[in-house]
Amino acid sequence: MLHNWAIGVYFSANDAVYDWAIAFLNSFRTYNPDLRLILIPFNEQCDRLLKLSDTYNFEIYIDASFSRLEAIGKAFELGHTPTGFYWFRRYASFWGALDYFMYLDARQLILADLKPFITAIEAFKFDLLHYDCAIDQVYEPGAFRQELLRQGRGRGFISGLWASRKGLFSIDEFEQLAESALNVREQLNPRNTDQAFINYCCDLRFVRYGHFAEVIGGICQNGWVRQPGKIYSKGKKYFLWDYGGLDHKKQVILLHWAGYKLNALMPHKYLFYKYLLIDKPVNFSLVYAIAVLKYLLNLPTEELRRQRFINDKYHNLVGGRSSF
Repeated sequence: MLHNWAIGVYFSANDAVYDWAIAFLNSFRTYNPDLRLILIPFNEQCDRLLKLSDTYNFEIYIDASFSRLEAIGKAFELGHTPTGFYWFRRYASFWGALDYFMYLDARQLILADLKPFITAIEAFKFDLLHYDCAIDQVYEPGAFRQELLRQGRGRGFISGLWASRKGLFSIDEFEQLAESALNVREQLNPRNTDQAFINYCCDLRFVRYGHFAEVIGGICQNGWVRQPGKIYSKGKKYFLWDYGGLDHKKQVILLHWAGYKLNALMPHKYLFYKYLLIDKPVNFSLVYAIAVLKYLLNLPTEELRRQRFINDKYHNLVGGRSSF
């Protein structure tokens, strides 16, 4: 039983993802009105976001270890994501105020009560539970990855949504693991630095980790929005209609837009706008039409950026200007 323990959620965001954060916070408080919520600022550009703390009842977590975590991130950076080292701040959650917790990026909607997913850590005796897996986004093909798989490790979980417990790692241990991980840096994903790092730490430490859907059951395997099927509501819950699919009629707990820009043609945009504009006296059709128009105006630029040569130049020149 966890009634004597502090449980809750950490999330990371800054002003660059303000609209994403509004939708996240609205959805989170719809299903988790009393659950403790703590912001780990992505960086120092959070003035607008911090003003929402009373409205959405969240705390702000600032820790002296941020600079040490960022130093780890900088050591792993290969020049692809110059602001990626800020993502490492999220791992201060392992020595924060919460005994059992969930970590969430802001670019997602929360569509269910999260307490069962946090308490599952203790109830099922796991150290960490995660959602989506994508091993190519964590480990490069090669000898190191093959050896992990042979040992039953190397699931390659996504670092934007997971649950764990306080004390699983310390900053000193992270620094020690980082030193050894740099010896196999070429076999870790070149871009997703924090994601590769936490997977490496869990795999080298033999952490007891598993997939939420496999442990709990009755919920969708994936939280990423780019998946087959249609989402429908039944009562206050959401489910996936994917007849013949493995997740047909299973509950949707959250939706994660990792890798997507906010525009009117992104997957499941109707749910995003529903929570972005919740309780707002606006015409949804008009807001959506404006968003579509903005997307179409930007379409030529987006198509150019998808070209291989231009895309490489784009990431080299301006990729570091975006925080998320």
